[in-house]
Amino acid sequence: MDLTILKNAVNDGDFVLGLALVKNIPENTWNEEISILSASVYHAAGDLPHMFEAIRKGLLLNYKNYELYLLLGNYYEHFNADQAYLCYENALYYCEDPDDAEIIRHFQTNLADRFALDIRPVSIVMLTYNVKDLTIQSIESIRQTLPTGSYELICVDNASTDGIRDWLMGQDDIKLICNETNAGFPAACNAGIKISQPDNDILLLNNDTVLFPNSVFWLRMGLYSSKKTGAAGSVSNMDLNDQTCSGREISINGYEAYAREHNVPEKYPYESKIYLIGFALLIRRHALDSIGLLDLRFSPGTFEDNDYGVRLQAAGFRCLLCHNSIIFHYGSGNGANHNDWCPVGFKNNALFIEKHGYDLLHYIQPKAELIDMIGHTPDDTFSVLEIGCGCGATLSKIKYLYPHATVHGMEIQPELACLGSNNHDIFCGNIEEGRLAYPAGSFDYIILGNLLAHLHDPQKTLCYLSGFLKPSGNILCSIPNVMHFSVILPLLKGNFTYQEYGILNRSHIHFYTLDSILSLFCDCGLHIVKSYSASSAPTQEEAELLEKLPAVSAPADQKRFLAEKYLFSVEKAQT
Repeated sequence: MDLTILKNAVNDGDFVLGLALVKNIPENTWNEEISILSASVYHAAGDLPHMFEAIRKGLLLNYKNYELYLLLGNYYEHFNADQAYLCYENALYYCEDPDDAEIIRHFQTNLADRFALDIRPVSIVMLTYNVKDLTIQSIESIRQTLPTGSYELICVDNASTDGIRDWLMGQDDIKLICNETNAGFPAACNAGIKISQPDNDILLLNNDTVLFPNSVFWLRMGLYSSKKTGAAGSVSNMDLNDQTCSGREISINGYEAYAREHNVPEKYPYESKIYLIGFALLIRRHALDSIGLLDLRFSPGTFEDNDYGVRLQAAGFRCLLCHNSIIFHYGSGNGANHNDWCPVGFKNNALFIEKHGYDLLHYIQPKAELIDMIGHTPDDTFSVLEIGCGCGATLSKIKYLYPHATVHGMEIQPELACLGSNNHDIFCGNIEEGRLAYPAGSFDYIILGNLLAHLHDPQKTLCYLSGFLKPSGNILCSIPNVMHFSVILPLLKGNFTYQEYGILNRSHIHFYTLDSILSLFCDCGLHIVKSYSASSAPTQEEAELLEKLPAVSAPADQKRFLAEKYLFSVEKAQT
């Protein structure tokens, strides 16, 4: 395609011709210039979705293109003035042309004149304790990726002995607090927050992290996506709190390239979370002023971030995971401090339970196996009801993966229902009382998780719930298998001991084998659409018993002894 014709059309304001031209640009010819011209044409035509996509394509080619950030600011002016201002700030950061920089400043000034902006600089609070090389690498990544004037850096050293304190003392751009003893993570962070600029947002950043281009930019975009957002967090290579991105197996060198491909505009980059891991936690100043500092009872560290997220939810703020903000995290000082934190974690989890009355770790993981059974595409519109939804982790994941879905939840524990209702339509109730207020035929999916094992009358409940399914709707459930070897082998030795979690969960009322599950569905008039088992490898003792099973009269299929649970998608049988 001859770009001269398109350039002339844009320069002449002939956007009718420009629109006709950009609609026929072959994908294999796309470049930065085409991105800028196309975004300009779509903006003039009022076609904002295609404008956004053109900008996204361009930034995938060059994350430093300031003209595209300027256009991205134009885009966000239609929805969110604070985010638009951040885009103009990022455009200035990458712009090296004085004349163009003046144009960008004009957009900033014009925006500030028309809107009551609430953009704050960031105070980065970093606790340091040894791992000198990692700390220097982290600080250099801050300096290399953030606009000057958009942040201040505060380091609180917890009595390091490897020379990092002397290095920090020689840095002119760092506010430094030197503790004579190791005060722990919460106390050190609180000390850093107290000396920060009083109006700044706070980024708690571990000293074993590496920022990549636009990591913090997109984190701030998430924080300012809504007035209700109290904290924003990044994804990383560390497998914690389901904040892991798919590139976690690559090296630090490959990770930067991965981040450049993913720290880009996304239409739906946010996932609601109950809390966010504190390795890179951006907190809105208003939220911080509302709920206060980290709770020192969780010293020396761990679970202070869990607690902070719950406190934010209780105050009406939301925690957003930004899937387009990727930060590398070595973790525990690249393993140097791992053994120190394990026993502390167990102790502080007990403190969390004592404070809040529930074990949050039991409710924060989405039911991924059941989500995988959803048969819709990300662009589809459908409705979901989850019974026993906890604090809504599964509903949040569904809403992130399927942005057009509507999600609802019911939870029997009041504390969890209240916690989750800050993010979704979740109400407290007991499904066995049969009090759903939705019209019949409301849902494409009803998710039960392991609920059937906890019910007094599962058949009655299944029949009741099936009335709320659409004609082609499905019930998704996971049912523990009492025939699993972890139950059978101890039983043969005379042991049947209840546990806190798992197949012999002490709150289970009913126990199932595959045959009893199939009978239950049949009695409820439910037809199996798809099913599979989640199995585990037997121990040596279990394997030896498995070999002897053929000697038993008509034993069941050996696979049934390996299945820990069965997962089903069922629908109302056609009459």
